[in-house]
Amino acid sequence: MNISDEILVQQAQQGNGRAFALLVERYQERIFNVCFRIVGDFHDAEEATMDAFLACHRSLTTFEGRSGFATWLYRIAIRCAYKRRGKHPPESVHIDELEIPGDHSPYKRLRQKEIQKAIEQVMETLPDRLKEVTILHFLEGLSYRDIAEIVECPIGTVGSRINAARRYMQQRLGHLIEE
Repeated sequence: MNISDEILVQQAQQGNGRAFALLVERYQERIFNVCFRIVGDFHDAEEATMDAFLACHRSLTTFEGRSGFATWLYRIAIRCAYKRRGKHPPESVHIDELEIPGDHSPYKRLRQKEIQKAIEQVMETLPDRLKEVTILHFLEGLSYRDIAEIVECPIGTVGSRINAARRYMQQRLGHLIEE
């Protein structure tokens, strides 16, 4: 049986530790992924994830449900990741999910690794406001509406930032497409 976030949140707000544990279990991988993409370091991402869930637990009684729980949690996680990143410069981000179609000859695999590395390097140089919407939309699969709630800006701004990130990456990766 899949219990809704709303019910789990209500139960956790009433002191049910198991309900909060279920929320952590449900979201820990996604929150870790977002944190990792922002901080670029496995250890720091783990720390930011723990910080996010601790902050969530401490503030759960103030959560009023005006936005979805996931939206609220992502917002906390992003803030914790940026705070953690301020303590240590980020290392390269690994984007393992990106695959290039075609055969799997050694040349193609080497080419794919080169392209992935180039994408990772360009992602690192994205300004924070573009990087966070790119991570949330392309890597986490969130809708513009959800992203707008998380980063607290209008949906149109999310669309503009995603388009700006696309243009930025196309300008810097265009040579790879032409080869």
